[in-house]
Amino acid sequence: MSEDNKKLTDQLVQAILPKLKGLSEKNAKKVLHETHKSIASVAKKYSKLIAEQEKEKAKAKEKAAKEAKKKSEKEAKKKAKEGKKVAKAKLLASLIAKEKPAAPAAPKKAPVVKAPAKPRARAPKVKK
Repeated sequence: MSEDNKKLTDQLVQAILPKLKGLSEKNAKKVLHETHKSIASVAKKYSKLIAEQEKEKAKAKEKAAKEAKKKSEKEAKKKAKEGKKVAKAKLLASLIAKEKPAAPAAPKKAPVVKAPAKPRARAPKVKK
């Protein structure tokens, strides 16, 4: 039995045995023997349940860590996908920008400058 179980057993014995006053020595020994067995059994079960709880907590913590990792990976993939879209859009925009100046440059003709027209003299209005 481990040291923790022994301490627990002693605590339980001290709580239970004083309440069994008035028994003969033979019966008291029987009760004491049965009590120690029962208390040892309870202590073992208690230790086992505590160990199971610790395992369950560890599993829950591990599961939460896995879920967080999956979520972060999913976010990383999403950001990478958006980055690819942005890069593709920038590349497309730069290609379009390169094509626009080249197309209008070939058909340009020299601009025709017209001389300003001479101002005409106006005739005065006649009132009727």
